[in-house]
Amino acid sequence: MMPPQRYKSFEELARVQRKQRSAAALRASPQVAETERVWVQFDVAAQAEPSAARECRSIALEWLGKGYEDRLPRRARLGRPFSHREGDASCRAVRIRSPEKDVWALQVERMSDPGGHVATSITVASLRGHPARIGVEVHDRSVVPGAAVEEYPSGLVAEIAGRIPLLQNGRRFVRDPILIDTEEAMRGFLNRLEDPARDMPFAVASIPPDAPDMDLLANQWTALARGLAGLAVVWVLPVDMTFRLSDTVGKPLSVYMGSWRFYRPGFNDRADQWQHPLVVVNRLSEEGGPDMATTQFQRLAAEERLRFGTGDRDTLGFDAIAGEADAAPRGTLRLVSLLRNAIRRDSAVTGKERSPAEETNGSARPDPVPGSGSRRDGAGEGVRVLRRKLTEALDKARKRADRHEQAQQRAEAAERKNEELQTRIEQLTGLVRSLGGDPDAAIPFPATWDQVADWCDQSLAGRVSLTGSARRGLNGAEFRNVGLAARCLSWLAREYRDGRLRGGAPDLHGRIGDIDEGVFNLPCGGDSFECVWNGSRRTVDWHIKNGTGTRDPRRCLRIYYFWDDDTRSVVVASMPAHRKTAR
Repeated sequence: MMPPQRYKSFEELARVQRKQRSAAALRASPQVAETERVWVQFDVAAQAEPSAARECRSIALEWLGKGYEDRLPRRARLGRPFSHREGDASCRAVRIRSPEKDVWALQVERMSDPGGHVATSITVASLRGHPARIGVEVHDRSVVPGAAVEEYPSGLVAEIAGRIPLLQNGRRFVRDPILIDTEEAMRGFLNRLEDPARDMPFAVASIPPDAPDMDLLANQWTALARGLAGLAVVWVLPVDMTFRLSDTVGKPLSVYMGSWRFYRPGFNDRADQWQHPLVVVNRLSEEGGPDMATTQFQRLAAEERLRFGTGDRDTLGFDAIAGEADAAPRGTLRLVSLLRNAIRRDSAVTGKERSPAEETNGSARPDPVPGSGSRRDGAGEGVRVLRRKLTEALDKARKRADRHEQAQQRAEAAERKNEELQTRIEQLTGLVRSLGGDPDAAIPFPATWDQVADWCDQSLAGRVSLTGSARRGLNGAEFRNVGLAARCLSWLAREYRDGRLRGGAPDLHGRIGDIDEGVFNLPCGGDSFECVWNGSRRTVDWHIKNGTGTRDPRRCLRIYYFWDDDTRSVVVASMPAHRKTAR
């Protein structure tokens, strides 16, 4: 066996490892060769606030503003499309808004070196009925690419994850190092480390037996985790846990004595140790050692992320969104642009009709043809009339655009205020419940069907809504137990909604003993149907039911509903009778 080769620097080690992997990587997947591009994406968790997408945009603009020192145009702060150029850098934002989606994308291009060109983009896409999705891409378009990982905005990703709960590949996103301090946690780590389905790289740091400065080590681990945010997960092993790791995978594949190791996906106890690089504590003790190790791990993690696919880059990438935005009609803005260009052209024509010197001296060149002066004067008058009309039209268009902008600002402000009030109400309600109280205890249940709609609008506002079809179903309803139906609606507004906001719970399905032993919450199955809510078609696939052995409308209760992610509330589409279907 040949002795292991020693390297003079991390850069030399990285170059050798890239050469060793390049041929096999190209045969395995053509995407691995695309090292000039880094793409990661995340989903906003269900328990996030409704304003999560807007907050993501604000965080991205804060990150951008640090480089421009708040010199961005006002349109940027309002979340509108804009473009800005300064020195060797430029930025552009586009936005597509419709009843079905709200997609905002920002791209920053830097051309600092000769032949260098790196584009960094952030996308925030909200689709109706789905949680917001965030995409981050770095594309090195340089003549000699190689700086994509160096430009990766790991700090921006970590900042977003610090304010908004995120999911990555369906699992909770972690931006801080994870300390394994229990046997149960160690068993879970070992299972995930050797899981063949693992697609996220692991960076593992070990604690030395005699750590001189734990605060310094903690800062290094945190910096490593923030540098790998979105690319890899960082774990920290105490001394006793490093022995457990050595016993499981063998000492050559373990990490201990304060060293760091990068574990690629597909790792097991028979893996090649050189494919999972180890950085020993002596290297980390050198000046700049942790930073060089972080850079090396970033490059390795970026290659692994590309090997496992690019997700929705083709649809959420900046180029695709900008192309769709450019193809969309511009409406009033396009009219204003056309009018402005027409006025400029007419101004140039008028200037040619009569020069400034002629205007001052009052003299003009004589007409070579009799009568031509009157025709020129008539043409000049016609141009002035046209210019006046175009100016008036432009002023009217500007006023309409200003009124539209003001109305939109008022609507956005009202929406933000409503969201803040709703959040405050939920916080106060949760506080009352945590103190053992019941904020809904003083609200009496309706006694007749003609009271149910008003009771729902007043007592369950923001939690349960009734469609027009459901309201019509209350007129002339034959079900006898109005109180039971009201208790079911109250359960949807409280226990069911709270469970959905926490990510779902098994006790939300099946028998609802808190209401009645004969009441169940179940999928509609073959009785599912569609309805129109807020301008879009929705599938009603759940219902609360009782009286399973009868269809007598006087004893059979059915409350058909669906969950609306946009308003984080329950929407009742039909009640209280069983729907008539073909079956």
